[in-house]
Amino acid sequence: MKLFFDTNVIISGSITQGYSFEVIKDAIYKHEVYYTEHLLKEIKEVLLLKYSFSESIHQATLSIIKKYFLKGKTAGIVKKICRDPDDNQILSDALANGIDILITGDKDLLVLKECEGMKIILPKQYWSL
Repeated sequence: MKLFFDTNVIISGSITQGYSFEVIKDAIYKHEVYYTEHLLKEIKEVLLLKYSFSESIHQATLSIIKKYFLKGKTAGIVKKICRDPDDNQILSDALANGIDILITGDKDLLVLKECEGMKIILPKQYWSL
């Protein structure tokens, strides 16, 4: 199964190493987990600008992603699907890579539940796949 983790889940997993970390860790060994350049850019913005984490934490997060995730393509055409326009790129990237399940904690994405056959779920719902 092809999975895509939204920025908030990756940040939570890398910083707290709690629930989201366990989901990501399990997924990389059982499924194909994808990332895109846009996702990496968003992670950088959140870690460095929004939360002021160090560059070393940012680099460690990127290193893990690049080691265990598969590089997907960033969608050239961004579909306007989500009520939050900032989430449209993540959604478009996931669709462009044929992702089966988008895992997120973002309510603006979760409200959709599904998009063009791709399920959108919370990290806790991962365990019932």
